[in-house]
Amino acid sequence: MKRRVVFIHTSPAAIAPLMQFYGEAAPELEITNLLDDGLLRFFAAQRMEDAQRRLAEMIRTAREVYDAELAMITCSAVPGAMLRRLRGAAGFPVLKIDDPMARLAARAGRKIGVAVTFPPTLETTTKLLNGVAAEAGVAIEILPEVAPEAYQALLAGDHQRHDDLLLAAIERLAEQRVDAIVLAQVSMARILPRLEGRVSVPVLSSLDTSLAAIRETLKEE
Repeated sequence: MKRRVVFIHTSPAAIAPLMQFYGEAAPELEITNLLDDGLLRFFAAQRMEDAQRRLAEMIRTAREVYDAELAMITCSAVPGAMLRRLRGAAGFPVLKIDDPMARLAARAGRKIGVAVTFPPTLETTTKLLNGVAAEAGVAIEILPEVAPEAYQALLAGDHQRHDDLLLAAIERLAEQRVDAIVLAQVSMARILPRLEGRVSVPVLSSLDTSLAAIRETLKEE
């Protein structure tokens, strides 16, 4: 019997790369996608109470309507404190897709590049990386590269421009001799095939690391 998992999205651009990856790598999962792209406006406007209320509603829907065993939030802009409150009220496991990736990045070295296309994600990702590094007892330096025009191109359906701009941002980070580069949003994973041979440092996406976290959590349930 397949294990029931719900992905909670704030961007439609996250769904395709996730489903392609999980469809091939995790046939044991039955995945349902819930999307509310209006949440991005809440985060951009710092309307955190509204964002938390809506995410809580979506988590309840995952549990009560789709009988999910686990919910995975794919939005990197969700702060850690909000995630802890959502988990406390959920009554079943709620994960955030980039947490496992952050732990891997903190072990990669001292200088971590962060590529971002949705600007509110930068603060959240920076806090996440610093928090994980502090827990591990290591010091890291974060070098950001923000390309908001790439995200706008993605929303407009111009995938080629998105990928070109994101690739340029990643190459700029690699030139700064970082030890690893973090793709701060799951929507950026579409760039991975174009990186082969282009940069010499690890580029971390939340796809494979999130699957390992899901499998481990379901094993414990």
